[in-house]
Amino acid sequence: MVRSPSGNRPLHPRLRQCQATLQVAPNSTPPRSRQTNGVGSAPSRFVKLDQPVVFPLRTALMKSIFLCSALLLLALTACTTTKKGGKDRTETLFDGHTLKGWVLEHGGEWTIEDHVLIGRNGTNWSTNPEKSGSWLRTAKQYGDFILELDFAINTNSNSGIFLRSAIEKNPAFTGYEMQIVADHGGTPTKGSGGALYDVVAATKNVSKPAGEWNHVRIVAHGTHVHIEMNGEPILDYHDATRSERGYIGLQNHDARSVAKFRNIELTPL
Repeated sequence: MVRSPSGNRPLHPRLRQCQATLQVAPNSTPPRSRQTNGVGSAPSRFVKLDQPVVFPLRTALMKSIFLCSALLLLALTACTTTKKGGKDRTETLFDGHTLKGWVLEHGGEWTIEDHVLIGRNGTNWSTNPEKSGSWLRTAKQYGDFILELDFAINTNSNSGIFLRSAIEKNPAFTGYEMQIVADHGGTPTKGSGGALYDVVAATKNVSKPAGEWNHVRIVAHGTHVHIEMNGEPILDYHDATRSERGYIGLQNHDARSVAKFRNIELTPL
């Protein structure tokens, strides 16, 4: 009967099986000979249980498992980060086919042609803060966000993008309006392209000529509004206290103005 190293008790069957199958690792020092019931000695090919046993295959396997686990954790962390503040949270406000998610206010005409949203025949606009004209708004309200879209207008057109606006009264005054107007090359004013209408002028006029597409990126975070147009920063306003939350809107101003919009996306912050 095979006994434990102390020689007092028989080995557990599991240990006896291990002792019978495990060889000494190739690079390890050969074990000392063992006594067999006091009769002579003979070299042993078995590993003594009071010596460390080397398992090269098991060690390599454990290292591989550890490495894979670390890589998986890193990938999950990256995905979580992206989902919290990156593209995964971006909402496509205009699907290119329907007005799903939009609500028409006070008339006007909106059509979709070749995946482009087009506003025509706007009505009833004035500078009266108490009275609204025709506009198209989102069904949902938003607080802090990044809004990106492309727009183009015809000659002599007027339009705008409403930010955090209310349904009641004039959305240019309940929230804010980024002015869109055909004034390529003009002097920046509170009513020119890229301005927050009647609040603050853009630092420069980078609007393209009528008929050409412009890209705008608007960041609204707390009381800060930052606007970039065609890749250039044009406005930083730090006192946007009119509203903390409201609708995103597009203006169709009058019968002669044709305003086009596409690629409308919003990322909540």
